Amino acid sequence: MRVNTNASAIFAQRNLQRNSAVQTKTLEKLSSGLKINRGSDGPAQLQISEILRSHTVGLKQSIDNSEMAISLMQTGEAALDEVSRSLVKARQLAIHAANEAVNDDSMLAADQQELDQIIGTINRIAKNTQYGKNYLLDGSGAGNGVTTGKNLSFVGAKTTGASSGPHGYDIDISKAATRSQISGTVALSQEIIDAEEQITIVESGRSIDFKTVAGTSVEQTLNQLSNALRDGGLDVELIRQPSTGRNTPQILTVRHTKFGSEPMFQVSSNTGGLLSKIPNVVERAQNGIDIVGEIAGEEAVGKGQYL
Repeated sequence: MRVNTNASAIFAQRNLQRNSAVQTKTLEKLSSGLKINRGSDGPAQLQISEILRSHTVGLKQSIDNSEMAISLMQTGEAALDEVSRSLVKARQLAIHAANEAVNDDSMLAADQQELDQIIGTINRIAKNTQYGKNYLLDGSGAGNGVTTGKNLSFVGAKTTGASSGPHGYDIDISKAATRSQISGTVALSQEIIDAEEQITIVESGRSIDFKTVAGTSVEQTLNQLSNALRDGGLDVELIRQPSTGRNTPQILTVRHTKFGSEPMFQVSSNTGGLLSKIPNVVERAQNGIDIVGEIAGEEAVGKGQYL
């Protein structure tokens, strides 16, 4: 009981624990070199510290990338310097061999032999100069490329392709891209609407189930269907036909918003021919086609509207 009620001992123990905790935090900061090590050191400061730390790491990696690029360029430059010296020597030999007044056959043969050695040296430099596993001078990187624009990606290139003129390549489009679509053969009428027609459209894992409301006009029903497609996030649209009145029957046409052979959707309807030929049977829309054409006289691969 004496220990439990000894106020001086309790105060001393509490101060010892507090000082020990402060010492632990101080040693942690000294060992890590960071003022903020955990959220308890300051939540706001920790967030700022992490942001700055990520920026610092990114900048350091950018510097490392630049240094690697410089090393690559220096490797290629050293090889090209050797090629340049070899070409200068080859030119000197050619000029020496052109002096027919003093050169005999043995001298010309010696010049030719040395020139062959120079050509072999240049070929070896071009074949063996590499940085890591990347060969720099053998032409293997001639078909590589990068893009910087939005929605652009490098697909491939041929080293035998013709260079573009001052105004670019001539492009010849033989077939324009189209979109996937489907059209009904039975017009949407007031009678079909009053029977509470059920329409289902599925596209890229998303779908809508649209049901007409009895007493709603044809025009109102088409507006509701268009809104349902938009609210459902489907990349399809309802194509409206010219109408002379609110209840004029209309043929339904649903079309994908994206061009090409890949975008696709499916439909079904209670009434056969309204969208699907067979009632309540899912039908695949007609495929679109990719653009077809030539670039600089060579057939190009099209995808959607992009050639």
